[in-house]
Amino acid sequence: MVLLHNFWFIQFLGAIALVFVVLAWNAKTRRNILFLQSINLIFFIFHYALLSAYAGAAMCLVVLGRNSVFIQANQKKWAKHPVWFYLFSLMSVAVLVVFWKGLITILPVVGVIIGTYAISRDHPKDIRFYMLIACVIWIPYTIVVQSYSGLLSQIVGAVAILMGMYRHDRKKEPIPL
Repeated sequence: MVLLHNFWFIQFLGAIALVFVVLAWNAKTRRNILFLQSINLIFFIFHYALLSAYAGAAMCLVVLGRNSVFIQANQKKWAKHPVWFYLFSLMSVAVLVVFWKGLITILPVVGVIIGTYAISRDHPKDIRFYMLIACVIWIPYTIVVQSYSGLLSQIVGAVAILMGMYRHDRKKEPIPL
């Protein structure tokens, strides 16, 4: 199918994911952040795979699995177990080994490990802080693999996280009269 090889169609898939990036980082609850981010990831799995950026696609798949576990953390005791952080970190390193394309491949792996730590936190404030770092770490990878919508998504994601931090995480002091 010609459309699957069209560069602009591939970028469009990433642009759809962009909508969910903004929604995710402005969500008030951990569960909503994870749910909206999971929709974003589905689009990016296809986006990176169609760009032949298999490490990026595989890392998005790891993150989708991670979110599937951590989204249940408030209802299921097993989903809060600290072993998940180590398991998903180990899976990330395995992706690095399998899809190694040079030093640039390290960046999404480190980003996902930091993101996994973020998602293992209970408070949206902590999630936003560490995910901001993860977004910034992904940026050079998106440039190298020519994921322009991925680059835009990381930038918009970082801005959305900063907006979410401003709206939800700062101490709201009364305005002196």
